[in-house]
Amino acid sequence: MLTYYGSLPVLWTDPVGRFAELARTLGAHPNEAFNLFRGEWLYSRDGPPWDYVPVWAGITTPPATLLLALVGTVTLAWRGLRRPRDILRNGPLRFGLLLAALPVAATVAIVVLESNLHGQWRQLYFLYAPVLLLAAFGLHGIMASARGRWPRAGAYALAVAAVAVTVVSAVRIHPHQANYFNALTDRATPERLNSSWSVAVWRQAGQEILNDIVRDHPSGALFLSMPLLAQYTHLLHADDRARVRETRDFRSGERNFFAPAFTVCADPHASVSRAERIYNATLSCVIDPVPWFERFRRETLASGEPLIRSVYHVHRDGRLLTYMRDGCPVTDVERDGPRFFLHVVPLNADDLPPWRWEYGFESLDLALRGVLARIDGNCVAAVPLPDYPVAGIRTGQFIDGGVLWEAESAIADDAPDYAAARREALAGEPVARSLYDVHLDGRELTYLRDGCTEAEARFFLHVVPADEGDLSEHRREHGFDNLDFTLAVRGTRIDGNCVAVVPLPDYPIATVRTGQYDDTGALWTAEFALPDGE
Repeated sequence: MLTYYGSLPVLWTDPVGRFAELARTLGAHPNEAFNLFRGEWLYSRDGPPWDYVPVWAGITTPPATLLLALVGTVTLAWRGLRRPRDILRNGPLRFGLLLAALPVAATVAIVVLESNLHGQWRQLYFLYAPVLLLAAFGLHGIMASARGRWPRAGAYALAVAAVAVTVVSAVRIHPHQANYFNALTDRATPERLNSSWSVAVWRQAGQEILNDIVRDHPSGALFLSMPLLAQYTHLLHADDRARVRETRDFRSGERNFFAPAFTVCADPHASVSRAERIYNATLSCVIDPVPWFERFRRETLASGEPLIRSVYHVHRDGRLLTYMRDGCPVTDVERDGPRFFLHVVPLNADDLPPWRWEYGFESLDLALRGVLARIDGNCVAAVPLPDYPVAGIRTGQFIDGGVLWEAESAIADDAPDYAAARREALAGEPVARSLYDVHLDGRELTYLRDGCTEAEARFFLHVVPADEGDLSEHRREHGFDNLDFTLAVRGTRIDGNCVAVVPLPDYPIATVRTGQYDDTGALWTAEFALPDGE
């Protein structure tokens, strides 16, 4: 334990508080991903099922190692049950039982905390060490039980055969990436692997693919997509590295290489509408993106009116947002071009991970940037929304000099009935009167104004808790929760009258400060206390 704390400087300043923070982070990892598990896509933020880690460990660990580890675990448990006092006296036995408990404790922890596991079970690869040591205990137990030269030689031969089978299996399955998948995957053909399990992108095959590209094209520019460029090009010869051009501008007059076939794609050009397939398969599975994006673009255009009309039109299909722009500049898909932003505002702020509580929205900037492509001068991108109820989105592009374009829109996931909310609010007295009248109904604030415009200035809403301990760690220095919003996201305009509905946090509240502001300053402000600190 002392070694653990000594090796992590982040714990030194606050050993207890920082450790608790690390434990909380385990249950709320920021990565957004989908995992293919037993033929079904699992959203990583939902947490893994109870059998996720045992199954992944089982199909990615050599069977002989698993068998020996099981023998070692049973042997240690039997010795501990037969003579409990030996646990205190016998160091190797005590250490072995601790090793056996670690995988169980880690698996229970990630299920209870609903930890965000992505990319198979790589966050728990540290369990390989105790599994191998348990296998050593198992082999030692077999050797100790074997009497005579030949039985002991047979045990050694078993260990050598186990390693040999693992090597042969890896060579046989390569280069289909997850080359440590064993026979427990049930006929582990490349096609079956691709349809049933997340097949990772590993460096060894990626480097071979890049070498093939260089060999097939000994001269001229090499057009590579950004993910491949970042991972492998530093390994190229200097002359070949100088030929590399980063691009997402397809059909640019040269042959482009868009994340070559790391996995076997059963039907890469089929129209895919489910967000998880697009998130996982677009960049790592599509061999030729042009037909796929063209078909997807046609179907999106035929699906209906866009959610947002601006420089980019943004369409929504379930949990999927599609961005499209005809005649877009090539700078939109270049690394140093204008930056895209996509901010998702949840209906309930508690759905945000702790590190986003301070901001009140989730940033999908990198997700949008990662899937944007340009084909024949037209740009298209597809981004899945988080799975929690969404109130609205803010999106656009900006450069160092300012914003190129921005737009907001309500998503209306479980959106309140604004007309009914307005009628109910008008039936009672407001808790604050100003440019907007603010009404309180349980844990919701309703804002009303007659004769308003759609382009209302931004609202600020600062909630001061009765107990500062109810605030997230990021907000305690400020002393309040920031729930700022816009009418486009939290409200609407009905017959020329504006109405917005904002849910309050569920902790006891002391006071609420609210109002509107623009570039010139505050337009109006109000402050009120909630009855009895509700």
